[in-house]
Amino acid sequence: MKKKKNTLISLLLFTVTGTVAGGAAYLYGKSVTDIARIVIMTLVSAGIVLFLHAEAREKNSLLYDNKEHFGRFARFYLAGLAASLLFPVLPLFGWAYPVIFVVMGLVSNQVVGISTGSTFLLLSVLLESAGSYSEFFMYFISGMVAVVLFSYVDETFRVWLPMLVSLLVFVVCLAANYFLTGAEEMTFESAFVISANMLVCILLLLVFLRYYSSAVVNKQHDKYMEINDPECPILVALKQKSKTEYYQAVHTAYLSDKIAKRLKINDAATKTCGYYHKIGTLKGSNSWAAIYEVCQEFHFPPDAIALLKEYTDKESYLTSKEATVVLFADTLVASILYLFSKDPKVQPDYNQIIEAIYQKKQESGILDKSKITMGELKEMKKLLMEEKLYYDFLR
Repeated sequence: MKKKKNTLISLLLFTVTGTVAGGAAYLYGKSVTDIARIVIMTLVSAGIVLFLHAEAREKNSLLYDNKEHFGRFARFYLAGLAASLLFPVLPLFGWAYPVIFVVMGLVSNQVVGISTGSTFLLLSVLLESAGSYSEFFMYFISGMVAVVLFSYVDETFRVWLPMLVSLLVFVVCLAANYFLTGAEEMTFESAFVISANMLVCILLLLVFLRYYSSAVVNKQHDKYMEINDPECPILVALKQKSKTEYYQAVHTAYLSDKIAKRLKINDAATKTCGYYHKIGTLKGSNSWAAIYEVCQEFHFPPDAIALLKEYTDKESYLTSKEATVVLFADTLVASILYLFSKDPKVQPDYNQIIEAIYQKKQESGILDKSKITMGELKEMKKLLMEEKLYYDFLR
């Protein structure tokens, strides 16, 4: 049902894009030939954008929770499309395209954001009578830089440096393009337009980033805080059903989180996978289908769902670093708990156990498709060997 709904939204966006592009071209006084050219080029570009977005949804490569909110992308797409139709009324140096590139990138991902911004920019240039390819590349380069910078903002959402750098690149592109057009000196009017454009870009970015932080980034952060609490009702239910599964999950989550932070990977999703890779027990079987049912019921973040699927679905390969981290933490915890269940007073050689696990996993071929490096494996082994005092708490 949801896939069908997304398809209908895509068709609507495609149709609206072609219709308004043709109507705008007519209102701007373009010839019949130019109208046809504008409509065809815009529709081809829009088709590529919508295809890339659909592919990204299938591959789960969209940022944050964008996979679950195609309507959010559609709303900003229409807003960007409307802006692209109005920009030709303004001077060439007054188009706020860095904002559009950033917005479309953050509501999708890098590739889709750049493609969408380029589509709108192409339409503006085609509608602008004085527009040229130099203006296209000026805005395209500054927009592409902005998308790349903002797509690497982490959960802390520290945006000042990306915003400063992207706006600096924008100013350089504007100034270079102005002087390379052959103008002898910067006029007051041109300086005013560029300054006003910068101010508008800053204000619009601040407004959007404030919305995005509260509606998307912090929303996920709060959800992770809720489900990664050992006293979360879901985990309490697991504890009531099986204390063995619960304590193994808690210890696995602790080690997974610590390793993930050391390796600087997605520690929140890794910790969630450590906690909930046994949660299917609540549904009667620890299959991926049962785990997914719990994830959907309690609205887990998309990153966590994808990682749990990778780790628990028998048809999936372990490719991510996060899944590999959980694998080693889970295996180590299970091994130590097994030894203590046989003899609570045993004094295991933890280094020997860790070495054996590493050797077995590498020989099994389970790491063949993993993106984790040899250096990261060594760093993980070093951390696991540093935790000897913690393992005694597993008794």
